Amino acid sequence: MKIGIDLGGSHVGVGLVENEKLIDSVDSFILKSEIENIENSILDKIDVLLNELLTKNNVTFANIEKMGVAVPGTVTNGKITAYNLNFNNFDLKSKLSEKYGIDINVRNDGKCAALVEKIYGSMKNYDDCVFLNIGTGIGGAAFLGGKLLEPKKFSGFEFGHMTLVKDGIECTCGKRGCFERYCSIKALKNKITNTLNIDETDISGQYLRENIMVEFHDKIQDDINEFIDYLRVGVCNLIDIFEPEIICFGGSFSYYEGHPVLEKLIQKIYEPSSTFNNSKPKIVTALFKNDAGIMGATL
Repeated sequence: MKIGIDLGGSHVGVGLVENEKLIDSVDSFILKSEIENIENSILDKIDVLLNELLTKNNVTFANIEKMGVAVPGTVTNGKITAYNLNFNNFDLKSKLSEKYGIDINVRNDGKCAALVEKIYGSMKNYDDCVFLNIGTGIGGAAFLGGKLLEPKKFSGFEFGHMTLVKDGIECTCGKRGCFERYCSIKALKNKITNTLNIDETDISGQYLRENIMVEFHDKIQDDINEFIDYLRVGVCNLIDIFEPEIICFGGSFSYYEGHPVLEKLIQKIYEPSSTFNNSKPKIVTALFKNDAGIMGATL
C-alpha cells in the first residue's frame, strides 16, 4: 500500500492507495489562524489525518511501502518554496522521513495530478496534452509526444505565474498581473464575495458553485463573464504555445464539468481568431477530480 498526500493552498488531503486505486481518503481545511505557524501546523495536520486514515482502515505503517506528497510551488531536493503557503525552503521531505521512517517523494502538485490523468485518466489516449490545475492557485504540466516536459532547473511550467495583465494585481510571488490572480477559484470567490459584500472565510468552492452562483446569478454575472474572458486568454496562450490535442482542467475547476461557466469558456476558446492556428483541442475535466493529486503523488 502507498500513502498519497495532497497539500493544497487551502486544504490537506491524505489517501490510501493500492494497485493504483484510491481505497479511502480524509482531508482538512487549512485555517487562517494556522498560517502564522504554517510549517508546524501542516506537520501536525498530516499526522492527525494519517492516524485517522490508518485507524479507519485497520492499517499500520508496517503495511505502507511508500509515501508521496503533492505540493504547490517549487520543489528542490525535497524542500518547498510556495508563496501561497508562506513556505521558504520548507524541508518537508526530511521531516516526514524522520518521523515515519518511510520512503518519501515530494513533487509539484500540478505535475502529480497531470501524471495520473495522463497514465490512467482523461488524457491517457493522447500524446500532446496540457493539464491546467485550477484551485487556490494555478499550476500545470505539458506532455509532448507522450512525455512529460521537465526542465533541469526548478519544476517549471508555472502557468499560474505567466503575466496576464501588465502592471495588474500584485501576486503572492511578488510579480503583478499573474494568471492565477485573475483565474484561480480563489480569485473568482474573492471577486464574487466582494461584489455581494459577504464574508468569504467559510465559503467552500462547492458552495460557491452550487449555491451562491445560482442564488445571485444576475448580480454576479459581470464577475463571472470577466473571469471567463481572462481564463480564455490564458488558455488560448497555452494552446498557441503547445498546440495540444487535449486540455484537461484539474483542481477545483474540474467540478465545473457541465457547468455554464465551462461551457461558455469552451465556446469562447473555439471562436474564430481566438488562437493563431484556429486550433480546437478537446477540452475535458480531470477524471480523478481533486483526488488526482493524492493519486499522482504515489506514482
